[in-house]
Amino acid sequence: MSMRLLSFLKQWRGTAKEAFENVSIVAKFLCLLHVTDRYIISTTHVHGPSMLPTLNLTGDVILAEHLSHRFGKIGLGDVVLVRSPRDPNRMVTKRILGLEGDRLTFSADPLVGHASVSVLFHAAAP
Repeated sequence: MSMRLLSFLKQWRGTAKEAFENVSIVAKFLCLLHVTDRYIISTTHVHGPSMLPTLNLTGDVILAEHLSHRFGKIGLGDVVLVRSPRDPNRMVTKRILGLEGDRLTFSADPLVGHASVSVLFHAAAP
C-alpha cells in the first residue's frame, strides 16, 4: 500500500510544484498591485459641482498619486482628494487655496453685498 502511495506522489510531484509556482506568481502580482494602488498611484472616479469647470459634473476618472503628501510637496493650486466630513466612506476633491500661515480673503456672499471674510490657516490639530 505504501509503495503505491509513493509512486502516486512521485507522479504528481512535478504538477504540484508547477501549480505552487504559478500560485506564488499570482500572489506576488496581487501584492504588488495592492501596494501600487494603496501607496503610489490609483484611479478614482470623482463627480460633483465643486470642481467645475476643471472636472465634469457628471464625473471623471482621474489618476491620484499618493506620494506628494508623504513628502510635503503639496502646494497652492493642487487638486487633492480628502475624506468627506459628512460621509467618511466618500472622498471629495478640493483645490488648495492656502497653506499654514497664509491669510485668505474672499467675498462672504457676492449676491448680498461686498463684505469679505479673512481666514488665517493654522496647523491641523494632532
